[in-house]
Amino acid sequence: MTTTAPVRAAASSRGRAARRLAVELVPPLLVALLILPFVIAHGSFWPWRPSTIDLEVYVYAVKDMLAGKDIYATTTPFWELYFIYPPIAAVLMVPLAFGPYAMWQVVWTAVLILAQQSVLRRCGVPRGWRLGLIGAAVVLAMEPIRTTLGYGQVNTMLMALVVADLLPDAPGERRRIPQGTLIGLAAAVKLTPALFVLFAFSIGKVRLAVTAMVAFVAFTAVGAIFLWQETLAFWFGLSGGDTRTASPLYTGNQSLLGVFFRLSGSSVTTTVLGLAAAGIVALLAVVVAAHWWRRGERVFAVALVGLATCLASPLSWTHHYVWILPMGVAVFRPRLPRWARGLAGFWVLWVCACLPLAVLPYAGNRERFYTVGQQIVANLGPALGVALVVGLTWQLISRSRSRLQAAAVSA
Repeated sequence: MTTTAPVRAAASSRGRAARRLAVELVPPLLVALLILPFVIAHGSFWPWRPSTIDLEVYVYAVKDMLAGKDIYATTTPFWELYFIYPPIAAVLMVPLAFGPYAMWQVVWTAVLILAQQSVLRRCGVPRGWRLGLIGAAVVLAMEPIRTTLGYGQVNTMLMALVVADLLPDAPGERRRIPQGTLIGLAAAVKLTPALFVLFAFSIGKVRLAVTAMVAFVAFTAVGAIFLWQETLAFWFGLSGGDTRTASPLYTGNQSLLGVFFRLSGSSVTTTVLGLAAAGIVALLAVVVAAHWWRRGERVFAVALVGLATCLASPLSWTHHYVWILPMGVAVFRPRLPRWARGLAGFWVLWVCACLPLAVLPYAGNRERFYTVGQQIVANLGPALGVALVVGLTWQLISRSRSRLQAAAVSA
């Protein structure tokens, strides 16, 4: 009697946890699998054959790697897309070479949904059926989340790694690996999460930042051990943002550099000015995010840095803006300034609508001939991000100045 009661209690607890997990994951997963064939062109619902073209790139690259071929020479049939990630990404994706492609489409979608729900949960969305319904709505409404699923991309997974390192699942969460390891892994797979290392230093999490840097070096070294020539090719070429298929001018590039290219044309001067502006905005975002982190608005702080990585990267396609997911949660926090909540909320809605690709002509250098109205539509998203960062910076400076003046008067 004394031994069976705890066993039954543990079994009952596991059963409740499994049911709750099903309620949280099944609705968004079913929605994702139903709409997947319609997200990217040339998909088919029956037979079920979604056009997950980026997942296809990963599969072809991994198979070529195992055959001893150069992963950066791999192209996919029909779309002719290249693998452009660091070598460690190909090493980690080795399982994709085994088993039917349709199976991996389902598995990849399930992992993306799991990552999405993890982010929502860690951002404070209530667990249970509400989390499941909100997750299903997110799949339908948020273009970056939906197209990450459609392409079979990695964006939501990388965001979930960063969020898991910074926002606990529950108070007193027990960690199985050192905090910072997941940020280092995310940065090794796609360089932009490295901005969170600077953020970690700015909020006093030195151990986390150092662990992230060590993890980044370790994962990169593993890639170099297996793919030395490809590692050299990446770090002395592709790491600068070369997709080998699209220019920063492309409307779908919603980074600050893309804005500079569309407004000023393609030149060395434009590139230098665009990257300099992007670097300044990224640094300002880290400073103001650290301020709000210390004030307890941690979801907002993490979302702001995440969106800053998209602004600062030379190339940020619309589906890279998955960071509007935590920002969409943060704007409901009443402690944020009303103007900031409104501006950030509008930015979230604008990114969800994805009007640059929905209403504008693009590709083939059409962007060079945009009218004033078309330029506004093409560039408003990054402009909203800059306005939010600059506005928060100005408010922080103004408040600091007021406190200094008050201290001087009282002295």
